[in-house]
Amino acid sequence: MSDLRIAELDFDQIKANLKAYLAAKPEFTDYNFEGSGLSQLLDVLAYNTHYDAYLANMLHNEAFLDSAIKRSSVVSKAKHLSYTPRSARSATAIVDIIVNSPTGNPNFLTLDRYTQFNTSINGASYTFVNPASITISPISGVYTFNAVELKEGKPYNLSFTVVNPGPDEKYELANDNIDTSTMFVSVQTSTSNNTRTIFTRVDDITKVNSLSNVYYLDENYRGKYEIYFGDGVLGKLLTAGNIVSVDYLITNADSANVSSTLNQTFTLSGTISGNSNVSISVLQNSTGGAQKEAINSIKFNAPRNYIAQSRAVTAEDYLSSIEANIGNVESVAVWGGEENDPPVYGKVFVSLKPYSGYVISNSTKAAIKNNVLKARNIVSITPEFVDPLYTWINLNVDVRYKYLQTTKSASQITQLVQDTITNYFTTNLQKFNADFILSKLSGLIDSADSSIVGNNIVVKVQKRIEPILNTQQSYTLSFGTRLHPNEINSTRFYVDVNGILTPARLKDLQSVTPQNYEGTGIIQVYNADTGAIINNLIGTVDYPNGTMVIENLNVAGFYSDQLDIRISADVQEKSSDINVVRNNILVVDDSSLDKLANRDAGITINIISES
Repeated sequence: MSDLRIAELDFDQIKANLKAYLAAKPEFTDYNFEGSGLSQLLDVLAYNTHYDAYLANMLHNEAFLDSAIKRSSVVSKAKHLSYTPRSARSATAIVDIIVNSPTGNPNFLTLDRYTQFNTSINGASYTFVNPASITISPISGVYTFNAVELKEGKPYNLSFTVVNPGPDEKYELANDNIDTSTMFVSVQTSTSNNTRTIFTRVDDITKVNSLSNVYYLDENYRGKYEIYFGDGVLGKLLTAGNIVSVDYLITNADSANVSSTLNQTFTLSGTISGNSNVSISVLQNSTGGAQKEAINSIKFNAPRNYIAQSRAVTAEDYLSSIEANIGNVESVAVWGGEENDPPVYGKVFVSLKPYSGYVISNSTKAAIKNNVLKARNIVSITPEFVDPLYTWINLNVDVRYKYLQTTKSASQITQLVQDTITNYFTTNLQKFNADFILSKLSGLIDSADSSIVGNNIVVKVQKRIEPILNTQQSYTLSFGTRLHPNEINSTRFYVDVNGILTPARLKDLQSVTPQNYEGTGIIQVYNADTGAIINNLIGTVDYPNGTMVIENLNVAGFYSDQLDIRISADVQEKSSDINVVRNNILVVDDSSLDKLANRDAGITINIISES
């Protein structure tokens, strides 16, 4: 028995071990294993052993959260940590609704729950509803429903009759893309007694007793959500014959998200208290829609949510609470007031990056603050939301390749390099706490194709400001890296010079010669057409610290279709890596080439062929 080898897992090795074991027996001396029927039997034994080893390995992997691959396994392990994966989330819009000349000029009007509104997004029609009824009285004869929250989705109702009261009887919600945050659960006493009791979802069992009207929510192994009720100790025990009613929205998730730059419109489907003549003003386009929580997100959030224990004390607690409950947030940054610059004690700062666009809507921030953090954070600590600070990275890339060593054309090599750069930004940047490492990108470009023999990358950084026209404003910009003297410039804009609208740009000037990379300079405004100085000192720049201060800039207009001023700067060669802190995010420059606007293309790739 001491000669048995059981460590091998591959088919060939297992068969070789079986053969060696039999060959050592005197009954099989000089036996030809390769040319006999016994070889086929050994194949069957090796196959069965390999199959069992593979199955055991897979089962072992699925038993742990880190190594599990199947969603049902990940969800099951997360359940042990009291974590329920987030469902799909409905996009939410904010509108004002005015009912024009309602019949009879009533003393009040009611917007019934689940009143339907329609909107068109990218040619597709979507249904929005108000999740709660609203009653208003007229003000000066005007009937206005102010700041109504509309959620995308179609209302659905399921009913279940209680047979075996207790947590073992679970009620599956059969629909896909349920938004569980819109669930409304009530229990009717019986078919002959219409008395209804509202039940709420359990968030913290420490606040639950035997009389609490609560329900529990889980995802089952089929990927469906299911609810169940208490056992008379942790939650009220239902009675046989009770009728459970569940209302919720079935949503299209992120398909109904609309950019804030577009003009979204809604139309009423039906009537409001019998009136169809309404005017709808959109205060906020529909945002916040999100797909069901992915496996990797569950693996990340479940243990952190367990550590937080439904409280928000550390920065990690805030982060896990937000990521577990809000679906349209791609990246979260949290830091204490003592880490802020300058320090602000008694506060915790939260910055959020959405999947689409640059800034989270105010309604989402309010929902996080009131529905997620309010019950978790310490009374003495006030959460404050700050928007991300973006730095755009502009790249000019020279790529040398051996055209005789590849069948790809120069345009194909260009596209390959473009895809490599895009993938680098998508995978490694465009979120908080993600630094730009030049050598890493350069190495990825070199390895994109065997014919590429080298590359050189010139890095520029860009900040964007959105001035209010005809208003003096000041700005403090931090580029996050060392800036090259006399290489700062901006896109074209207009200023008022003695009543004349004059094209202008910004540029820097360092007066010392030779250039001092450790020094400072000034920012000037000059005529974009003639080069004449309009304002000799509009701000200052600190080159080694990468900071710029612009004071009292008064912009009278923008060039062409621009709505911002883009300020670009060359990066000093010795500090081409760009580091970020707190709420800073690095993104790829999406600018298109416009020479008159003094706007470079965000990514320029130059292919140099060699034999």
